[in-house]
Amino acid sequence: MKNPITAISSFRAAAMPVSVIVLAARVGLFPVAAAPQDAMAPEQQKRLELMKSKGPDASLTILPVRLAGKPWDRVTEVVGVILEKQGLRNIELGTTPFTLAEPNLESLAAAVGAFVKTNPITTSYALYAEYNGSRQTGLNELRAVVVDQTGAVVWTDRQTPQDKAFKEMGHPEPMTMSVLLGQRLSPQLGLNDETAGAAKPGRMAAIMDQRSGLPPENERAALPERQKAMKQALPGATLLVYPAREGNKTSLPSATNVVRLLNQSGLCNAVQAGQPIVLKASMADPNELKGLWNLAREFRDFVRANPPAADYALYADYGFNPQNAEQGFVHFVVCDRKGEWVIVDMQNSHHPDYQSIGIISSDRCDQLLVKRLKGCLK
Repeated sequence: MKNPITAISSFRAAAMPVSVIVLAARVGLFPVAAAPQDAMAPEQQKRLELMKSKGPDASLTILPVRLAGKPWDRVTEVVGVILEKQGLRNIELGTTPFTLAEPNLESLAAAVGAFVKTNPITTSYALYAEYNGSRQTGLNELRAVVVDQTGAVVWTDRQTPQDKAFKEMGHPEPMTMSVLLGQRLSPQLGLNDETAGAAKPGRMAAIMDQRSGLPPENERAALPERQKAMKQALPGATLLVYPAREGNKTSLPSATNVVRLLNQSGLCNAVQAGQPIVLKASMADPNELKGLWNLAREFRDFVRANPPAADYALYADYGFNPQNAEQGFVHFVVCDRKGEWVIVDMQNSHHPDYQSIGIISSDRCDQLLVKRLKGCLK
């Protein structure tokens, strides 16, 4: 079995955590329209205006996005989520990859058109994108092509470190490149702040939920009210703290330390659980969010079967590398005495609180857990 820290770190490098992707898609990252293309043929301009006029009702197949030479289905899904959150309603994910290496954008566009002619799509348009680079150079080029159902070119775009939008996107990685692609393409599809405000979760959101392991929305919807009730019950409420899981073992010193820190802070009446438990939810899957929610389900089931003699119960899961603060995570779950979720929290190297502490030890994991809990309940 892979080391969970290594597996998660590798996935971040290649295709980023789903939670970060979803967050990026939720915030307003599309304020600037892509500049019009130079020397566009009148026929292509007409096709582009037609596509733009359809707005959210346009239908689009996203061909497998190629990342550093290889098609990545999860990156393709991310692009779909970003466009769906901007208001595009009819999105299909292509399964047959376009893999021809073309030297320039014009020949690439022609090749994508020919590909669609021999691999028909059921939507009005098809998008092909590639994020180019290498391990040595990093990602340093975005190329994108949209063709219509007949294979005629509608829109092309190329961004490199010499372009303003590329410079402004931040560190070039799959997530930021996908956001940049959404920023460039959305105006060409007639998508804007208004369409984003009216957007509803669709097939792409369902795929992302399935990937992430998120429970149904109706199960998550009650968490804010339960968290509010816990806030109101503090500082008198009791919190039963189970020893944190570290790999396949529990850390009794961690529970002792967390209880001490919480009681010193006056946040609640924290008590240490007398009997440690080792939950079995795996962190081997590179999808960190899925691992978190699997842990949350298992702890919920445990609390329901073993109601605590306390108002709330907490279970944490730690992973850290003493030599590398970028490789680690701190997850924790709080349930009420009925076994209902109150807080489900994930921290890794992408999060400011995690970065502020530098997770290289169990003690620092404890500090982050307490900081996060206080932040949720203050």
